[in-house]
Amino acid sequence: MRIRKHFLPRTLQDAVATIFMAGIIPITFWFEVYVVIPGIHGADSVYNWIHFVPAVLLLFNVTSNMLATVLCDTSCCTELIQLPANVSHTATSGLGSKSWHLCATCEFIAPPRSWHCTSCRTCILKRDHHCVFTGCCIGHKNHRYFILFVAYLFISTLYASVLNNYFIWFVRGEEFRNWTSLMKIVFPLAMLLIDISTKQYYLVIYLINMVGVMFTGVLLIYHGRLILSGAVVHERKAPEYDMGRAENLRMVLGNRWYIAWLSPFVKSELPHNGINWDSLQKQTIKSK
Repeated sequence: MRIRKHFLPRTLQDAVATIFMAGIIPITFWFEVYVVIPGIHGADSVYNWIHFVPAVLLLFNVTSNMLATVLCDTSCCTELIQLPANVSHTATSGLGSKSWHLCATCEFIAPPRSWHCTSCRTCILKRDHHCVFTGCCIGHKNHRYFILFVAYLFISTLYASVLNNYFIWFVRGEEFRNWTSLMKIVFPLAMLLIDISTKQYYLVIYLINMVGVMFTGVLLIYHGRLILSGAVVHERKAPEYDMGRAENLRMVLGNRWYIAWLSPFVKSELPHNGINWDSLQKQTIKSK
């Protein structure tokens, strides 16, 4: 993996979202492991350790995949790009990002499916989108880490939400089953201005996880369908790059896709360099 030279968020929006994500992950882990789980099973229960193991594994995969997404350089400058013989024609043909095209900002000929990002200030190989929660673009080389980050984040928030609902509404139900608590859930941050009790902080973390599981669930479905169809966000549908679900998945997770999900440290080489998409189009046409 080539590390990005400028991996810190470049815009205020990116910085706020990334700092929030970097903060809420360890806070949620602490809340579940040291408050919710002991509150459900008791401080000395062996079940605390049974929950602790998957909690640590989820924390590891969420944080490591997020860091890999942020640190991995997926810009066009990571590859030695050899221009095709007819590049002078295709670069001025007006076909957009699906052909070789001139990037006026970077001042070089960019390969197909590459887009310039004004936030990252560079062209991104097979650019999918710019993610504010990581402060960087999702492209050819960090697509694997991003989708696994979202997947593990969905599992983590779902796991936490199940525990939180049981803890708040059943274990501590007498404290929270009232109209005041419902108002505090609807307006959690506003209520922090007049109520800074531990109970209110519990409700804030509870609500963040409930919103998180719905948000990451939608993201996982949306991006998962794009990956399985061989497309990126800007393309929506790209039948010319659709090699079948198994091959499309391999294009993102790499040749060892079947174990790549275990950890970002598992080496899984990508079968494509993110540049020569014309050859892939020919393979797709032949296979069909």
